[in-house]
Amino acid sequence: MENPPDFYRIMSLRLSRALSDIGVNRWMVRRRRRTFLMIEANDTIIGKLRGCDFTSFYFGSQSEGTTTPGLNSDIDTLTCINDTNIMSSWSEWEAGKDNMLMVKEETCSPQHYLLQVIRHDSPEPFIHSSDVFHVVDSKGRVLYVNTHDGIIAKNLAIANNMPHYSSGPSNSLDKMYDYVLAHWCRSLPLECHGWFERPRPGHWPTPELLRDVKECGCFLVPDGYFDSYYRHVEWRISPSLIERTLMFSMKTVQLKCYVVLKILKSHVINPLLDNEGKLTSFHCKTALLFAAERLPSGMWRENRLMECIVYCLKLLLGWTKTGMCPHYIVAGVNLFHGKFTSRQLANLSKILSNIIDTHLIVIAYIQADDMGNRMFSTTIRTVRYSETCYISTNTSLCRWLSVFAHHRINYDFQIILSMMSDLKPVYMISYFGLYLKIIRTYVHGLPFPLREHTFDYFFKQVQSVLASTAASCCIRNGCVVPRYILSLFESSLDTDVASSRLKLASFLVCHNELERAADVLNDVQRRYDDNVQAVCACGNMDPLDTEHHKPLCTTSVVNNDDVLLTNKMAVCVRFLRQELFCAPPILHYEMVRGLGEDINHRDVKERYWMNWAVVDSLPYLYYLQYLTFRDLGQRERKLQALMNLFNCIFDASRRSHLYHHETYVNLVGHCMEMGGLPELALPLYRASVEAMPRNNAAHWHIYRLNHGYEI
Repeated sequence: MENPPDFYRIMSLRLSRALSDIGVNRWMVRRRRRTFLMIEANDTIIGKLRGCDFTSFYFGSQSEGTTTPGLNSDIDTLTCINDTNIMSSWSEWEAGKDNMLMVKEETCSPQHYLLQVIRHDSPEPFIHSSDVFHVVDSKGRVLYVNTHDGIIAKNLAIANNMPHYSSGPSNSLDKMYDYVLAHWCRSLPLECHGWFERPRPGHWPTPELLRDVKECGCFLVPDGYFDSYYRHVEWRISPSLIERTLMFSMKTVQLKCYVVLKILKSHVINPLLDNEGKLTSFHCKTALLFAAERLPSGMWRENRLMECIVYCLKLLLGWTKTGMCPHYIVAGVNLFHGKFTSRQLANLSKILSNIIDTHLIVIAYIQADDMGNRMFSTTIRTVRYSETCYISTNTSLCRWLSVFAHHRINYDFQIILSMMSDLKPVYMISYFGLYLKIIRTYVHGLPFPLREHTFDYFFKQVQSVLASTAASCCIRNGCVVPRYILSLFESSLDTDVASSRLKLASFLVCHNELERAADVLNDVQRRYDDNVQAVCACGNMDPLDTEHHKPLCTTSVVNNDDVLLTNKMAVCVRFLRQELFCAPPILHYEMVRGLGEDINHRDVKERYWMNWAVVDSLPYLYYLQYLTFRDLGQRERKLQALMNLFNCIFDASRRSHLYHHETYVNLVGHCMEMGGLPELALPLYRASVEAMPRNNAAHWHIYRLNHGYEI
């Protein structure tokens, strides 16, 4: 069958449009990258405040923007430990640091090194060591083993009754995450030098790009060579930062080419290989990198996408025939070694040949992401289909990115708050000052719009806590609340759609400024439409589960290109003990919910927040409205607030977004008490205890009612 140019041109345009519909487009790629760069900065900042000198990175397809919902890609994270000095020569020794010398043995593969432990007080090798993660080889050298992280992760999983997932250098407690601990090598190993010096056409990578990636350095990850006798002490070179910089420089059409290769790999090639060796995404990325370097710039156009894909497949085909898949950056590495036998390579070669010979028609049969229908529908149907699906798929991805970012950043912020739970307010201010100083330092390297947005978001989180803490002190001491505290409240309102505004309203209710509280609550209710997504960072929500994510309105996507955390998120409202007097009395019991052995029955995440009062935003909105309208004597509005509070559990769409059920039931029970119906409140509290017998403040409320106490 011939492949006339018109056929490839038409099918290239259709394929390109289909990929844009499922999130592989310039706008979504940019949004993904900005989101994950922001989370990187957040993770690094939190580590610094916890006394850990490391830098976090998010690599792989999620942060590159080279994935689709149908690929179900995991999230690749790398944590670089900065307090270890990796030496490529003795001249790089540093006093007072954990020094390790990269040692190359004849038995080591081209991508692997040994790490010899060097003294921190003198540039001399360790002779003896009692460290369980050090071993002495036959030459008397003390070497650092690569099993350290795996053992720690496994013990952590056992201690918390969680699963442990291990693959290569990755150790994780969640199968959707790949966590790798690594050391940074500031000097590029000799195996990487040839890549910078080898002749190439020159259009890509550009001289400027080559200068940039030279500063990236390499990582050493704990992953020994698969058939090496010394694999437990071997460390693999990983130029991940160089690779990400190269991927960030690529055109959107090049990323589309890579995504199609991965789709073919996941849904066509590997299923045909059965249980044999599998083609990996890294093999596909290697083909793309070589193709980007060799093909002229004029080839990388939307109407030539099919030709580019075929070129990459032919590269893979050629490598299967020779049995040698070269690493793009590290010389002397065969990426097929240990992955395929000669028979498996022959089978893979046949599959690739068939895909190329049939001009990628196999894409028509791919059901994931409805790729076949998107690409091969008639022209009129495709246009109509794309107009609706482009919006729905991209808004869904935008929603997920916002949920993931809010969840991750607020979870880390809770860790910071837990570290100051016992501090006096004056010391909290000093601690927050250090927090903001570190933030300003580490967001400096981000692109300008993202830099300002990241600092602004973190700063508003701090302002909200400080405002509520200061106001609580004023209420406790019977002082007049200064104007600057109200200004702090007002400056912190845009952390999300509800939580900071509800803390302001809560303060106003506790300060008996009911008219102003009603205005704030009405504003929150207006903002909290059906598109708002509840986010819980307390461990009760899986941010990767998109089943219950609400659709995001089109205007949020179209008009907020530079805003990573949209105004359609509602985070749980949390009150520290320092904010006690800005919370209604019912929430005071939540801060002492642990009775007897309850505290010992809290998992890692619950230990951060269970000494606070934490409540979902929507039910707390209605509860505050009930208090406000009750005290204002507005009976009808009070009853409407109560009905809305009940609907949080009766309405299935709202019920799926309740993450603190026991606190919600306690709020409803208290409304029954205030309405003069304690006989209805008591069964609610008892039902709450039956559902959650430990760490539940309902125990206190049952005790109160049985002994005649009121709030």
